Amino acid sequence: MPSPCKRCGEKYIYTHNANNEWCKPCQINDLKNKFLSWSDNEKIDDFIQEMQNKIVDYHDIIFEWIPFNQFRDIKEIVKNDFITFYSAIWEDGPLNYDNNGYERKRNKKVFLKCLYNSLYIINEFLNEVKTYSIKKQGDIPKIFGISQDLDTKEYIMVLDDEYCEKCDESLDEYRWCKSCQINYLEKIFTNLSGNEVIDDFVHGMRLKMESSYESVFEWIPYDQFDDIKEISKDNFNTIYLAKWRDGQLYYHDRWFRKPDSKIILKYLHNSQNYTTEFLNNEVKDYSLDKLDGVLGISQDPSTNDYIIVFQYYHCEKCGKRYTNGQDMNFKWCTSCQINYLEKNFTNWSSGNEEIDGLIQKMQLKIDSMFDKVFEWIPYNQFSNIDEVEEGEFSAIWKDGPLIFDYDKKEWIRKSDKKVGLKYLYDSQSNIGEFLNEAKAYLEDELEDIEIHGISQDPNTNDYIIVLWQNDSYESCEKCGEEYLNEFNEDNKWCRKCQMDEINNNFLDWSGDERIDNFIQELQYKIDDPINNIIFEWIPYNQFSNIKLIGEGGFAVVYSAIWRDGLLKYSNNKWTRTSNTKVALKYLHNSQNISDGFLNEV
Repeated sequence: MPSPCKRCGEKYIYTHNANNEWCKPCQINDLKNKFLSWSDNEKIDDFIQEMQNKIVDYHDIIFEWIPFNQFRDIKEIVKNDFITFYSAIWEDGPLNYDNNGYERKRNKKVFLKCLYNSLYIINEFLNEVKTYSIKKQGDIPKIFGISQDLDTKEYIMVLDDEYCEKCDESLDEYRWCKSCQINYLEKIFTNLSGNEVIDDFVHGMRLKMESSYESVFEWIPYDQFDDIKEISKDNFNTIYLAKWRDGQLYYHDRWFRKPDSKIILKYLHNSQNYTTEFLNNEVKDYSLDKLDGVLGISQDPSTNDYIIVFQYYHCEKCGKRYTNGQDMNFKWCTSCQINYLEKNFTNWSSGNEEIDGLIQKMQLKIDSMFDKVFEWIPYNQFSNIDEVEEGEFSAIWKDGPLIFDYDKKEWIRKSDKKVGLKYLYDSQSNIGEFLNEAKAYLEDELEDIEIHGISQDPNTNDYIIVLWQNDSYESCEKCGEEYLNEFNEDNKWCRKCQMDEINNNFLDWSGDERIDNFIQELQYKIDDPINNIIFEWIPYNQFSNIKLIGEGGFAVVYSAIWRDGLLKYSNNKWTRTSNTKVALKYLHNSQNISDGFLNEV
């Protein structure tokens, strides 16, 4: 729990670590005493205080009265009948919180927004100010405070440098202005299809762009494509892999192309005969997002078929975006995998329509290569059936469950899988009750038990739930301990053997029995090598670049570089991540080891 502030008794707000203690009342009072000027207008000053009282986190912007003589290099950039925008440099700059105190970020570029007659319409002016945000995160434009022109006496909003100097539109993090950039793109695009309907559609799609993260929709001449290779075909579409010679447009401070971009071409047969339907039914609903977006349209000059051009990280079979996005190592397409499973429906039947319906419904929910395939499993697939307790048996599933092979990009079976069989006696007479029992496993209502599918004993006709339970874990061939299979079924991880390997090859010890026992105690709590940290004794000579970052009554905190670095488990082996950046927390007088010190750890 947060401890109380030593100055005012209010609870600290811990923002990012326990050594950076941020007390809102004390910080606001300090700001008033040290930094902030005031307008001498009671309504404006009350409003500034109101905005400051909205601060709830050290990240928040400190809203201020900013004297006009703080601004230099003032340049008019936009002007109309109601508003004038200026760019300027704020010499002292805004307040930033760091290391338990506020400091100014000098020479900050800002925008000044001046509303005409604001001196006489203060309520309207303040309502306009409220449309901006003091939160550093989020999409709402940021505001630093209010100022006043010394000559005209007009009040001025001081805004973050998030606005286009040409048109006053807000910019994204890459300083991308929608209005100006779309106007620029309209000027540079000279490629046209020659079909007015197509060209109007391309223009309309381009106008939908909202940020630099989105793809620029284009008409792409067919002669731009090289190395065209067919990868799938049906009665309506043909899918090709190709290279786009000039390549896709990207924005980072400016527009540039990535030559020889890999792309997917989806030909729609005879689409030239129904242009409007092609655009509205096939293209219109695709996103421009760079992760799953469409890049444009082309046309094959030999067949006149229209072509939809996709990012390379779209499926080579169906043209839909891979479910795992840009991770081309796996290329998982939910749509194609569901189609595969649907085709397999004809290969099995439980003989009961309700059970078949549940199995098909669960298979169609699969949206990841890591999901298990719920199946009907013929009883003759089980061998070595041994009763564990009444109604529950262990067995070997000969073919085993379906596993998605990342390398082959297809489903394979893991043979001779040890499973649990749970018989529900007389379940053939009460299908509804049996299905409710199965759904309880499927919906994770029963912890630590996973379900592979359903079977049926041909002798009794009882239905069976086929389970993989914690007590069905296999044992390590070296030491006999159970594998921690919940980490990764294919990466059998034995805690005892792995910790023995770590202790023999990697770890130093303190020489203090109490500390070493404590370290071992924490090490033996590890049950997941990927997500758990190996707690260690780290020799002090491993640290370099030690720098003070904060201190309090009982502790001092330093940043440092740990030369050998953190132990990580990957590809069935342990390695160190060298030059890991760490924080060192020194506890005064802790050399006399106490329970209090170990509790702090």
